[in-house]
Amino acid sequence: MQPAESFVFSRFFHREDETALRKRLGDILQEKGLISQAELAAALEEQRRTGDRLGESLVKLGFVTADQVADALSEHLRIERVGFARRYLAPEIVELVPASVITSRHVLPLDIEDGFLVVAMADPLDINVIDDLQRLTGRMIRPLVATEQEIAEAFQRTRNIAQSARELLDDYRVEEVEEKEETQQYLGDAPGVRLANLILEQAVLQKASDIHLEPREARLKVRYRIDGLLREIMEIPRHLQNDVNSRIKVMAGLDITERRKPQDGRIQLNFNGVDVDLRISTLPTVYGEKIVARVLQRANHLMDLDEFGFDPADLEKMERMLRLNQGLILVTGPTGSGKTTTLYAFLNRLNSPAKNIVTVEDPVEYRLDGVNHVQVNPKVGLTFATGLRTVLRQDPDVIMVGEIRDEETGEIAVRSALTGHLVLSTLHTNSAVSTISRLFNMGLEPYILSSTIIGVVAQRLVRRICTDCREKVALTDPIVIRYIQSLNLEPPEHVYQGKGCLLCGGTGYRGRTAIAEVLVFNKELRQAVERRAGEDELAEIALRSGMTTLQQAAVAKLTAGVTTVEEIIRTVYSVEMEGDL
Repeated sequence: MQPAESFVFSRFFHREDETALRKRLGDILQEKGLISQAELAAALEEQRRTGDRLGESLVKLGFVTADQVADALSEHLRIERVGFARRYLAPEIVELVPASVITSRHVLPLDIEDGFLVVAMADPLDINVIDDLQRLTGRMIRPLVATEQEIAEAFQRTRNIAQSARELLDDYRVEEVEEKEETQQYLGDAPGVRLANLILEQAVLQKASDIHLEPREARLKVRYRIDGLLREIMEIPRHLQNDVNSRIKVMAGLDITERRKPQDGRIQLNFNGVDVDLRISTLPTVYGEKIVARVLQRANHLMDLDEFGFDPADLEKMERMLRLNQGLILVTGPTGSGKTTTLYAFLNRLNSPAKNIVTVEDPVEYRLDGVNHVQVNPKVGLTFATGLRTVLRQDPDVIMVGEIRDEETGEIAVRSALTGHLVLSTLHTNSAVSTISRLFNMGLEPYILSSTIIGVVAQRLVRRICTDCREKVALTDPIVIRYIQSLNLEPPEHVYQGKGCLLCGGTGYRGRTAIAEVLVFNKELRQAVERRAGEDELAEIALRSGMTTLQQAAVAKLTAGVTTVEEIIRTVYSVEMEGDL
């Protein structure tokens, strides 16, 4: 086999460049004006003291950034700087090098090209590492440049939670034992504790909205809700179920000895600089306790309205509504459609030292600095209605009611809007127009509704196609074609779908985007509401006023290649439409 040093300098570089290429990292950075002689001397002293590599010492002392070091090496050595964002990492390639070597030597196998193993390296000048990789893999090495953090994050994406859990259990060599009735060990470094920590951490990394720990007869099943749908993540041996559950209950401040009745708790954590709240709910089942954790990012990670993916015309309507200082704005949709997140984006826009903003919620899902949050507690008589009445005596400018659930809450909300407050709330309805009918059915008077409602936002969340594995396909589904034609739209010849890759977990989707219909009240619509007009008439007026329906918004996302046919059918297609097709 060709020696590593000879390979590095003869395979990729001209012979006359060898002298320059053999320069030390410090000399390279000095020549590029990134560090001074004094800074290099200080870094060399730090290197002698700690045993770190020179690049690590320079970054640790703040003289350069890791990206600057990588860019300088890439330019000087004339080798490629790795771009991980759009690179697919095949697990079978990554597994050519043991995980311990990847993490300790800061290398990551990327591909095999022309018989060479392409490897991302934090220090491509380290001939010893290259030589070790050649002996380890039996292949010649082609080095590329990346930072340690980029390598670590890319490697983490190639590993799933099931693999990590198997390694954890292998480390402990836990033997199957009969489940005991008494409380299992839940503190220290036990496998159950580490598994629980792993489950929570991976849920945050994978941007899951919910974690489900579901006991079965012989195992504990772990599922995450990602982009609105549940995915099975792993199975835990039955004998570790109590350990995992107890760890989570301890973190949530729950009674670990009580398994016969439901409990609710909360965990506050920080993973990789991201603050998260976990709402914990336990439920006794025939095979043990089922635990569900709702994952909520703190307010500093809340999305801005511009990030939701709303159509620009709809976004402009929402911003126009928020400029008013009196009236009722409603956000509607089924559970999981992002209503609360949208409301908090509204509050973010409205939040200022000049305004007194109060929310009444059950539960309080996010905590915004500068906003007064009230948690509903029916056990002590603090319901939505009583809380809202009290809030009105607190000199509010903006009131957010988590949900209008009954006539009493609805009556107070609309009267609050009538008396000079801006009120935001949600309802569970299928469309913007049906929201009016729902309020009628609650017993609210038409003349009050016509005077107070500013507008209604009905929304859904659809999954985005993964941009790293997106491909164009012909639109051939006759039902979808007829459905699009029924909306007086021209079906596109081609649509897009995701093939599935490592970055999207093989699903073909990554992230979600909002679709909405925004109904802004005008004079004609207010008159129709006052005479208690039916949904069909209200819909006609809304369309004449320029409202884009949910269905039209969804088809626009489909045509633009943002989402898929399957998502359109799942979110906005309904049985009632069958008769029109």
